[in-house]
Amino acid sequence: MPAITPGTPQHFMVDVFRKTLADVLSQALGSSWSVEIGAEDVPPSQDPALLSFGLTASGRLQGNAAFQLPHADAVTLAQKLFKNAPDPAAELNADRKKAIEDLLRTVSESAATALQNQYEGLTLQLSSIDPPAWSGPTIALVAAEASGASFTLHFRLATELMNMISAAAPATVATPAPPLPTDSNLDLLLGVDLSLTLRFGQRTLTLREILDLTSGSVIELDRQVQEPADLLLGDKLIARGEVVIVDGNYGLRVTEVADTQHAGAMAGAVANR
Repeated sequence: MPAITPGTPQHFMVDVFRKTLADVLSQALGSSWSVEIGAEDVPPSQDPALLSFGLTASGRLQGNAAFQLPHADAVTLAQKLFKNAPDPAAELNADRKKAIEDLLRTVSESAATALQNQYEGLTLQLSSIDPPAWSGPTIALVAAEASGASFTLHFRLATELMNMISAAAPATVATPAPPLPTDSNLDLLLGVDLSLTLRFGQRTLTLREILDLTSGSVIELDRQVQEPADLLLGDKLIARGEVVIVDGNYGLRVTEVADTQHAGAMAGAVANR
């Protein structure tokens, strides 16, 4: 079975879910949440007391995954979603389970969107299930709020899906990011004006469809209203966020910033201007 280690396609997928879970929690709860990848060899559990949700992958990837929450962690998350005071003895009723399911469905849909570049056509269907009996590794995603609240979400990947992730991963050649400018040179570049582009979505049209466009024509993009917009520098993605209105003008509230590797490439591009 492929190992889930940094640099592997499996680890890349887990990290996408990690980032997506942190973003969705922060937006849904109105506070800052971080999520870290904990133990990657958590023993699989078929304890019926676990709250379990299945993920069915289709498209370029096919197979099963699952989210599992121990009862205490499920209660903690549900109370956060309903803005209830902490109560370890609280009941995990149907409404609270549904709220957790809706949150994890949003995480799954956002993660599938983030993985489209690597696995075109990927969809992830979430449903409430009994603890799965299939084999595969379980990874702990440890979520923590700045106030101190925390819970652990167990992310399980079936062996079939693990193998498909490797087989369907696009062949890429790792290229090092250009070195960042030295401090002295960076000071010279900080005043350079750069043109940024806000991308709501994309659509491919035939030449005939373009020629048929008239005033009032509507073009449907490949992105839903609730999905984040992209902030681009040239053709490089540097951030994502939600569109807002500021004094009658469009603005972007940044929810995700590109990693340091992209930042290095961006600084290198500016240095070559």
